[in-house]
Amino acid sequence: MLESQDRRPKIGLYFGTFNPIHMGHLVIANHMATHQDLDEVWLVVTPLNPQKDAVELMAQEHRLQMVHLATAENELLQGSDVEFLLPSPNYTAATMRILREQHEHVDFSIIIGEDNFHQLHTWKDHWELVKHHRILVYPRRSIEADQAPQDIQNEKMDRIPVHHPHVVWCDAPMISISSTYLRKAILEHKDIRYLLPDTVLNYISNNMLYEDSSEA
Repeated sequence: MLESQDRRPKIGLYFGTFNPIHMGHLVIANHMATHQDLDEVWLVVTPLNPQKDAVELMAQEHRLQMVHLATAENELLQGSDVEFLLPSPNYTAATMRILREQHEHVDFSIIIGEDNFHQLHTWKDHWELVKHHRILVYPRRSIEADQAPQDIQNEKMDRIPVHHPHVVWCDAPMISISSTYLRKAILEHKDIRYLLPDTVLNYISNNMLYEDSSEA
């Protein structure tokens, strides 16, 4: 944990199943760490995302180890298992309550993709998240509130406005890599070099992960 007598440490939290972690995740995490006034970014491995199919998930211990391997040489990034001991499924608002209690002198920001931002109203206690934390959204697009699609404006009255003061739209480089694609490629014995770190690729190979479609 970073300590400072002059100011509160600023930590970005990048939640994901990381099944497996790949270069797209790392590019976003590193960009946020270096461009958004953050001291570190923690990649929080989610054991069970309430909006994803648990059947496709590799064991959480494997996913965490892959995150540790992927971030080992970057002092600005680290993996987190904070959700492993929390009730499942894992709701971000509940996790943040725990983190605020455990690290009361830290300013946490939450890193999400633009697609997730537009679904944020479906998250449990989403207004609580925005009240207490900056929401760092990638990638930035020119979206004006009065130009938003009608379903975004009117479907739910509790949607977070795109120009909310705690919402920060970030110009971040995007690498279109899908973890679903990687799992399928591994199952089919395709070459996936350069799509994820060599240390992660070696770990997957050495442990024969994702090679059996029934194992996850």
